[in-house]
Amino acid sequence: MVVSANRFLAEEIQLHKLLQPECPALVYCSRRCTETETGAVFAQVRMVNRSDRTVSTVILQIEGLRPDGSALYTLQDIILADCNAAPHSLFGEERMLVLQREAVASLRITVERVAFSDGTSWRRLPEQKLLTAEQAGWKACACGMPNPAENTVCDLCGADLAEIEETVVTPLPKTEELKPEEIRIPDEYPPAQVIREYYPVTVYETEEEEPEAPKWLIILLSILGSLALAAAIGFFVYCLVYFM
Repeated sequence: MVVSANRFLAEEIQLHKLLQPECPALVYCSRRCTETETGAVFAQVRMVNRSDRTVSTVILQIEGLRPDGSALYTLQDIILADCNAAPHSLFGEERMLVLQREAVASLRITVERVAFSDGTSWRRLPEQKLLTAEQAGWKACACGMPNPAENTVCDLCGADLAEIEETVVTPLPKTEELKPEEIRIPDEYPPAQVIREYYPVTVYETEEEEPEAPKWLIILLSILGSLALAAAIGFFVYCLVYFM
């Protein structure tokens, strides 16, 4: 699909202040874009691969928030496949993810699962909560990347964190300017639904449920079982009387 530079009305970039300290992929910032012709709403998400492995797939949950912080809608299992994000690199913003068309004050984006090219994966546990940098004890690098307190070098730019002063203003991590033709959006998309990209490698395991039998079959088997039991009892009584 051809993307023109003036096709989308982009909102101001939203810096995400809530972190997932345990997650190897950090959601740094995002923004909503509205297609001027159709009114369809998309999200672009800028992420950082904090790990030493190549990220192949990320599964997100996106919540549209009201001004008071409550969720207006929740979109689950949003899959970013074929990321090929090198260790300590920015990725994700070349994708456009379909959102619902309701106006929201902000987005809350949570990483649910991360799959790596070596076949390993990470999954968010229920007890893992979103925290601010202050709550997590993280510190910001001059490039804008928040880092755990135990880091000696920045997860993104590799700068020595010991030389960073606490008074440094946090800018957004810089990326190369995306050309319109580099932005990936679906050729066809239903409004207010999630575009799913199916990844061939299973990120997480689920137990297969056995299909339930139709109700009419269960009733028929019950009747046949009752008749068989009655016939067996009658035969037993007949034999008992006959041989007495």
